[in-house]
Amino acid sequence: MRTKNRFTAISCFTLLGVLLASCAPAAAPTPTPRPPAPVKAPAATPTAAATPKPAAPAPTPKPAGEQPRYGGILTVGVGGDPPSFDPHRESAMYSAVITSSAYNRVVKYDPLAWPEVKVIPDLTTSWDVSPDGKVYTFNLVKGAKFHDGTPLTAEDVRFSFDRIRDPKLGLTNSPRRHELANITSIDTPDDYTVKITLGYPQASFIPIIAIYYFAVMPKRVVLEKKGDMTQTMVGTGPFKFKDYASGAGWELVKNPNYFVAGRPYLDAVKGYIIRDQFTRFAALRTKNVLWWMPFPYMTMSQAKVIQDTLSDKISFKLEVLPAWYGVAFNVTKPPWSDARLRQAVSLTFDRKRMLQVVLEGAGRVGMAAQPPGEWTLPEDEMMKVPGYAKPDLEGAKRLLAEAGFPNGFKTEALVKADRTSEGLSVLFKDAVAPIGITVDLNVAEQAVFNDRQFRRAFDAYASSQGHGIGDPDVTLGDSYLTGSGLNYSGYSNPYYDDLYLKQKQTLDVGERRKIVWEMQRILLKDVPVAIAFWANTPYAWWKDVRGFNPPSIGHRHSFDFTEFWLAR
Repeated sequence: MRTKNRFTAISCFTLLGVLLASCAPAAAPTPTPRPPAPVKAPAATPTAAATPKPAAPAPTPKPAGEQPRYGGILTVGVGGDPPSFDPHRESAMYSAVITSSAYNRVVKYDPLAWPEVKVIPDLTTSWDVSPDGKVYTFNLVKGAKFHDGTPLTAEDVRFSFDRIRDPKLGLTNSPRRHELANITSIDTPDDYTVKITLGYPQASFIPIIAIYYFAVMPKRVVLEKKGDMTQTMVGTGPFKFKDYASGAGWELVKNPNYFVAGRPYLDAVKGYIIRDQFTRFAALRTKNVLWWMPFPYMTMSQAKVIQDTLSDKISFKLEVLPAWYGVAFNVTKPPWSDARLRQAVSLTFDRKRMLQVVLEGAGRVGMAAQPPGEWTLPEDEMMKVPGYAKPDLEGAKRLLAEAGFPNGFKTEALVKADRTSEGLSVLFKDAVAPIGITVDLNVAEQAVFNDRQFRRAFDAYASSQGHGIGDPDVTLGDSYLTGSGLNYSGYSNPYYDDLYLKQKQTLDVGERRKIVWEMQRILLKDVPVAIAFWANTPYAWWKDVRGFNPPSIGHRHSFDFTEFWLAR
């Protein structure tokens, strides 16, 4: 990746001595986290798709009172380097935090509306849906320009969607292409109109394309770069790329020609890469960074330090996150191609202990493939599933013997180099040791980990997978649908795939929920992923930072800095 040497502020931290002096974790009892709110259905509900109406909700008005101020630099503590600058191909949060405000989407989630989940126009003035729910017509804003000065046109929108959904173009191999599989055609009647036709009505279509990775890119630049946008960032967003230095940080500066009048408020956003958890926490406490990027997660002990000593200066909030932590298996080759072995591993997990040790209780015990909320299996049913309430080592040993491994076996687990994944991997290793499985842990930095994931160069891996929204089209498609670019396990079940397509087309919420429950039951038997728990997201920011409202459907939506401003 390209690096530059112009990045100036706190160069790899000249303040490191100050930070280290205050980075020792305080010995504080673990607070009891509040129960997570249920994952809400996105703005476009299934019933809305059945009786479509013109859909152009107005952005949430600012509350009366204090008026935003212009100027200032938002400093952000970031846990690692972005693997690349291409939102169409990346899933890493370290990429999202730098690209989300550089690009726009056709529609987006309203950053001022949380906890309400509200999709509003972004590069559109309005959109309409045909009476049969299959044709979406988007009316684009006029006057929007890319950061290189070229005007945005409907062709850029069409091209961006095609780049994601069609790997045959050779411009990228997006892991999100399955989420646009229902699109049958995209037409551009003129420079400011985009007409997208679906194969069938899809309630989740608008909520999906509002996620940050459906960014609109300039066709001309992508073609000039022969599809390689990993080191180039040319969007229409409120902030423009200025600098990036690996291991040190990056900077975005205000786009003076942004098409939204009066935005953004900030002059710049600077991200400082601080890999060490305690040093990053010290940087927040000493106000060397104003906003804590909510990944890797702040511990609940650290949160209690803030609440006990800095609650008058730093805001803190815990929100639900549609991201599981667990162990994913490469089901395409032995030994993990045998479902009995995967079931055995799941039976060894003490999920309550794992959640407490790794996240100090900031989440929900998990086993089903949907995050806690309206789509997940009922708790009374889950309590009857072996291994959910407590480990079953004898049952695990029986399954190992049935699979031909009465004395166990040796395997390797790939581990992403972050505190949460590493902690989980140790607990995984300890959990399976009593049944004879020996695990060698191979810790890898984000870029190496991602590369091995995509190439399926692992036996198993211990980490997490987050989702842009909690809708089953995303959560049950990303990790488990045959051919999904995010189905790292290589799992394939034709019956599951048929049910996925069926629920995608079912507009009645109750009927769709029944199908979604059946899909989760299949995954509980096949266990391509042994889920340990679902995480919550701790957010922390200095109260000088205004215009930020933590999103209620996951931290992927917290990196839109358009409305941020500083009160000093």
